Parts: sequence; structure tokens; C-alpha cells
Amino acid sequence: MWHGIIVLCCMWSAFLLHETLQQEINIGAFFYDNELELEKEFLAVINTINGPEAEQTLRFNPLIKRLKPEDSSVILQEYACDLIDNGVAAIFGPSSQSASDIVALVANNSGIPHIEFDVADEEYMEEKPNHQMTLNMYPSLLILSKAYADIIHNFGWRKFTIVYDADDPRAAARLQDLLQLREVHSDVVRVRKFQRGDDFRVMWKSIKGERRVVLDCVPDMLVELLNSSSEFGLTGQFNHIFLTNLETYNDHLEELTADNETFAVNITAARMLLNPAPPPHVQLYGYVTQRDNIVSENNEPPRTILHDLLYDGLQLFVQAWRNASYFYPDRMMVPRMNCESAAAGGRVWQMGRYLTRLMKGTSGVGNTNFRTSHLQFDEDGQRINFNIEIYDPTDNIGVAVWDTRGQITLLDVEMKVQKKIVYRVATRIGPPYFSRNETAMELNLTGNAIYQGYAVDLIDAIAKEVGFEYVFVPVADQQYGKQDKDTKQWNGIIGEIINNDAHMGICDLTITQARRTAVDFTVPFMQLGVSILAYKSPPKEKELHAFLEPFGGSVWVWILISVFAMSFLKVIIARIAKAEWENPHPCNRDPDTLENQWHLHNTFWLTVASIMTAGCDILPRSPQVRLFEATWWIFAIIIANSYTANLAAFLTSSKMEGSITDLKSLSSQKAVKFGTIYGGSTYNLLAESNETVYRLAFNLMNNDDPSAYTKDNDEGVERVLTSMGDYMFLMETTTLEYNREQHCDLRSVGEKFGEKHYAIAVPFGAEYRSNLSVAILRLSEQGELYNLKQKWWKNSNFTCMEEPDPDATPDMNFEELRGIFYTLYVGILIAFIIGIIEFAVYVGQVALDERLTYKQALIKELRFVLCVWNNKKPIVSGTPSPSLATSTPRPSMQKSLEPTPKSSRRIVLGRSSEEMRELPLPSQGGSHSRSRSREQEARV
Repeated sequence: MWHGIIVLCCMWSAFLLHETLQQEINIGAFFYDNELELEKEFLAVINTINGPEAEQTLRFNPLIKRLKPEDSSVILQEYACDLIDNGVAAIFGPSSQSASDIVALVANNSGIPHIEFDVADEEYMEEKPNHQMTLNMYPSLLILSKAYADIIHNFGWRKFTIVYDADDPRAAARLQDLLQLREVHSDVVRVRKFQRGDDFRVMWKSIKGERRVVLDCVPDMLVELLNSSSEFGLTGQFNHIFLTNLETYNDHLEELTADNETFAVNITAARMLLNPAPPPHVQLYGYVTQRDNIVSENNEPPRTILHDLLYDGLQLFVQAWRNASYFYPDRMMVPRMNCESAAAGGRVWQMGRYLTRLMKGTSGVGNTNFRTSHLQFDEDGQRINFNIEIYDPTDNIGVAVWDTRGQITLLDVEMKVQKKIVYRVATRIGPPYFSRNETAMELNLTGNAIYQGYAVDLIDAIAKEVGFEYVFVPVADQQYGKQDKDTKQWNGIIGEIINNDAHMGICDLTITQARRTAVDFTVPFMQLGVSILAYKSPPKEKELHAFLEPFGGSVWVWILISVFAMSFLKVIIARIAKAEWENPHPCNRDPDTLENQWHLHNTFWLTVASIMTAGCDILPRSPQVRLFEATWWIFAIIIANSYTANLAAFLTSSKMEGSITDLKSLSSQKAVKFGTIYGGSTYNLLAESNETVYRLAFNLMNNDDPSAYTKDNDEGVERVLTSMGDYMFLMETTTLEYNREQHCDLRSVGEKFGEKHYAIAVPFGAEYRSNLSVAILRLSEQGELYNLKQKWWKNSNFTCMEEPDPDATPDMNFEELRGIFYTLYVGILIAFIIGIIEFAVYVGQVALDERLTYKQALIKELRFVLCVWNNKKPIVSGTPSPSLATSTPRPSMQKSLEPTPKSSRRIVLGRSSEEMRELPLPSQGGSHSRSRSREQEARV
């Protein structure tokens, strides 16, 4: 008997153990009639989780409720309660087709975990207490919006248009970070909406010319939308469209790119980053895959993001159930409860809340059990951690990965092979950068061969470095690029690039902030500034009397008057000074007469010599004359030094070009007009600057009539040349240097201001921009940029005189000093004329004394004069001696030298030598005394 009881107990225990090992958990799900593929995915995943039947210890049993689009929230509630009554441990769905959250409310009241796998509306604060049991596998719209903003910022887009479906209630939430930019920059970020069934061409026409578009639409409308945009130039090569729908890889874009050369737009899309190894059951469904550059495809419906999220939801729940069963094996039973009692405040399933907390606390980072990466939730059940893959939908190649930290990591992928492109280079005619080669045109050459210039050589050198073909396209309006204030449209080179008519633009194109909002630029290939172009007036020829200019005419008159007056007054004061009378024969202690050395020709010579700082052996003896002479010397020193100091300034005054030395001095006068190119970079520099000098210059140019502005540099240069000093032109230093080389009548005024840079303009997002920049840097390091500038700036056929350094001391030339030389020559000529006249008189006297003809005497004297090595001339009897005051013969001269007796000597003041000779001679009786005196002198 006891043996039978033991056998029965063993059998019962085995039965209970089998039931425990093969525990069945019901999982409920909602699917609409058009979600058959999702239902298949749900069943396939559960079968995969259950595994082979012999190995099943925990079996999950699916309970599915099928819905119709017209089913109301009442039907959903009935289905949800029916699932709860059947003891489900979790409820999946319904998808976003349901506009009601009744399932979440029923699950929250009963404590059953509720897992959503499709996008849902953002919860309001008052709704959160009713959704405590709900988890959403779909990324949070708030964080997804941040991801799109980060991606656009990484693209470097400064201007773009947002296009989305007006019928999509979640589109605004999905794009809210981008839409907020429009509130701050309405002129940069534009928004357009469309509805299914509209004529999309109307919308595309309103944004014609836009280069960057953020497009948010469902995949089944994408092909139609992009097709309708082609006629408005939105699918050109340098346009860029960013697709925000996470299911873009199902939009069949190959229909647009296949055999369609006009469809060259760059398309970038976003999708959830998936783990590389797909789950085993996905082989049941066909979708496009790419492994080792081999693309495989079958005819089954494509796999969508909802398939992967549904898979992750089931894996998450199963993982949480197994973890809970490990810690609480006796409490993890199938819930047995009634929906109505739970709604009335009855008992709820406590382990359901525990399962929900486990699922919310799950970290899917690095977990390969999940299809999508980085699976995490916040306290409200919203998914806050996921990765977005940025990829090219036309080739299905991932480019970068975004994470919730806002970082974007580029992927190491091989770039797709692009079609061979001949790049169109927009430019404008304007030497030395770009001009037509007349010789090539005469030879009937075509293409790039008919152009020449700095830009032509630069693009050619860059093309050799990078490796591309190009063709030059001169713009019709010859403009650099200016935005119209009314139409907001750009003209010139910038307009060509914006309208997809050119791939790049090059000339003397300045980088400005306004242009950077429309196009992008490479690194600069030339640095420059702004300077003033002026007319170089020819130096005025100095007059013959230029050396007299340091003093005015009245000063020279007063100096001459002073010289003659001082000479005469010096004679007077010297004659009344006793010390100035001296013995003419120092050996005679008792002279008969005294002589005064101060006569008119001596005083005049000393007066002039004092001014000329020349030496003189005639010196005053009396104090009054010395004081008189010292006072004159002080005057002479001041006059001489003042003349010397002012002479250089007056002789070099022709090198000074006026008082205009910079923009400040130019703006402070009104005699000379000045201007610049209207709408150019210099115009914008002055118009947008807050500096006082710049604003003053801009206001003066605006107020000039006729207008001070020009349409281009050539017109400005022509106005400077024709005005001959009455007009100056503000232009960039590089162009100014070139025009100075071509026209010697032009000069530069002042230092450069407003630093600028020339660069190549390219469209935003152009992939070749970095290659162009690298090539420019390489050419700069090799010195090619310097060689190109020397080639096109230096004019070998025409050489201008080099301008003197304004800081250096200017040299004087003969034109400035020729008056002094002429004065020297005139003085020498006058001296020779006087000497010749005296020589002619002397020759006549020699001919008379020596009884020769005048010709004979002249030849004789000329022979002696030409013998310059003979410095001694014999005195012939009867020949006048040049050392004596008169031509008295020797006997008579000796007789005249006999001393006058002492008794007859008198000192007569104020009488000249001629008057003294007219006085009566002493009596003959004095001969005895004279002889005695001579004897005494002989003895002495």
C-alpha cells in the first residue's frame, strides 16, 4: 500500500515538474488587416524564441487580434479586455494607424506590460500617469528632432527649405528643432507644406533656386515628389536633399537614378542603425541586402523598421521574463484576472509592474540580441538611446553614424564611382585675371584656348593637381555677385553657382559674409586690402631762381640793403675810431701819415664774406668796430643757417603730391571727389562698417552728384586718368598694382586698409571643395602662386619710373639746382670780361712803352699768360709793374720813396691820399734835416 502511495506521489511530482518546465505564457498583439507582414514577423520571432519543441522549457503562445481601419476605441477596448481575460502577460500594438490610446489605459489599469513598436505622439504631463505600463520601441520624436538638427549642422547648411506633409500629425514634432530655426532666421530657413493629391509643381516653383531641401514624407510619395521637382532645377548635381523618414530605403529611388542623366541631386537619408548580423528568421522574408559588394534581392515584401522594432520588443520582454523568473520563480505565473474588476479598482498584476521596471532598466548598448543598437528607455517608457545611420539611399552605402550625444562619426567606406564631369568655371572679363587672347581668336581657336590671365593659369594648375576637366563660362552681366534687396536673387558669378549653371567661380572675387550665406569658398589664393588710386601729377619744373625760394623777395631786398648799409656804416665807424688808423710803414717809428684799412671795397668784401662764412684777413682793432662786426656776424649766422635749412624743402617740393595721405584725409576735404564700384566688396565694407572714417567716406560718396560710383574697375581707372587729380578711386590693392604697371600716370595713396581675400567660390556641400583647397595650398608652398602673380602683374613692355620712398630723403637733381650753377657761370663770365678789358688796356700800354705794335704786344703777353708753369714776370725798364699802384719808372719811384722830414709831417684826419698829395711840399731848407734823419735810420 505504501509502495502504491509512493508511486502515485512520484507520478504527480513528475507531472507537476513537466508542467513547470513547459510553462506557457500568452502574449497578445494587435495587427490591422494591411499589416500581414508584421503579423508574420510576430509569429516568426515567437517561434524562434520558443526553439525546437523537444527543448522547450518555456513556451510563449501568441494571441492575435486583427483590426480594421474603421474600428473604434470601443472595439479596441473589448479586444484588449478579451486578451487580459485570456491571461496574456504582455500586449503588443496596435500600430500608429490607431488614433486612440485605449489599449495603454486598459494595460495600465490591469498591470499588464504594454509594448508599442510604431511612432506615437509625444505625451503630455497629464497623460503620463495613465501610461505607466507602456514602453515605446520607436525613437522619441524629441530626440529624433535633435538628431536631424545635428545632421543639418554637420552638413554646414546655412540656408535651406523644410518640406513636409501637412496631413502628417507627427511631422511638426519630428522636425521641431529645425522649425525653430525658422523663427530666428526666417530669411534663411523656409517651410513648405504639401498634401497628397496636390500639384507638387506649385510648391517646387515657390522655392525654385533653392539648393538645400529637408524633405519629410512617406516612401510611397517620394518618387512622385522628386520627379515633379526636376523641371525647376532642384535635381541638379549640386543640389542636396535630406530625407528624414526612417524607412526611406523602401522608396525605390532606383527608378529615378536608372538611365536618368538629369537626375544628379545628392540625396542623403536617415535610418536606424542595425546590428550587422540579422536574426535567423529574416531568411523567411525577402529584402535587399549587400554583402561583399554583392547585392541580392527577391520578390518578397521589403523589411521595414517596424519589423526590427517588433523583433526587439519581443526579445526585450522575453529577456525581462527570464530574468524575473530567475529571481522569483514561484511568482512568475500567468496572470489570472478580470479586466472589469481591474478597471473598477481591483487587484492588478504586480509582477507586470516588475517586468515593466526591468524592461525600462534594460541597457541594450552592445547587446547583439537586439536588431537595433543602443536600446534604453526613460522613466516614462520613451526610447532615449539609439543610433541613426546617415546613408546614401541610391547606393545603400552608409556614410556616418549619429548618436544621442550629438556626435557624428564618419564611416570608412569606398566612395561610389561618379560620372565623368566637365566642370563649368564661371568668371568675368577683367585683366589680369581673365581676358580674351586676341592672337588665339585671330587663329580661330576655340574653348579655353581663347582665354588668358591669372585665373586661367591658376585653374589649369589646380586641374593638373586634382585631375579634372573644365570649361570657362564668362557671365553675361560681368558682375561679381550681388543680392537684390527685393527679389533676394543673386546676379553675376554667385548667381551662376546658385542656379547650378556653374560648378565654381574664380576671378578677383572677394570673400564676404553676404556671399558666404549663398556659396562656399576654398582657402584663399591671394591676400589683399583696399587702397586709393590717384593721378600722378608730373613734377613742376623749377624756375631758374628756385634757389632763392627759401627767402621771399622782400627778404632778399632787405638783405641786399643791409649789406650795402652795413658796408657804408662800417666805413664811417672805422674812420671815427682812433685805433683803426695805423702806420703804413711799421719800421718807421715816426711816420708822416696814418692809413685806415676800412674803405668801401674792403668793408663790402668783409660783409659779404661773413654771410658766406668765408675767411678774411682784415680784422677790426677798436672795440666799437669789433662790437659792430660781431653783431653783423650773429645776423649772418642766422641768415645762412635759415637759408640752408629751408633750401632742401623748397627744392624738393615737387615730390610732394598734396595733403591727401590716407582715407581720413581724403574724407576730410571736398576738393577731390572719390568713389568705388557700386555694390562691390569695398562698397559693402564702407557701408556695413561702424568706424567713423568709413561711414564718413560712404556718406560723402552717396551725396556726390554726379555719382561717384562706377560699374567696374576699368571705369574707375578711366575717371582717375581723365580727371587729372580731381577724382580718386578706392580699389583693391592687387588690381591697383596692376593698373599702376599699365599706366605710369597712376599712383597709390596711403596704406592699405580692410584686409580681404580672394578665393574660389563653390556650391555648398561640394565634395571637390577640399581637393581644390589642398591644391591651392600645395601651389602656394611650391611658389607657383607668386610666380603667376609676377607673370601677370609685371609689364615687361612698359616700365615706369619707380616712385621714391616717402620715408627716404629725396635726392636733388640739376633741374632744381641749375639756378645756382647759372649764377656761378654768370659771375665767372663777368669776372673774365673785366679781366679781359683790363688786359686789353694793359697790352696797349705795353705796346706804347716798348714801341711795339698792339698785335705784337698782345702775342707777347698771351704767350706769357699761357705759360702757366712760370709764376715770375721780369720788370723791364719802362715797363709797368703790376705790383705797384702806378706805372712810375724806377728812378722816379725811388725818388718818391724818400722819407718826408719829421718837421714837416702832419697827421690829417679824414683826408684821402689824393688830398695829401695836393698839399704843398716843405721848403728846401729841410733837406739837411732829411739827410740827417736818413743817416740816423741807416745807423739804426
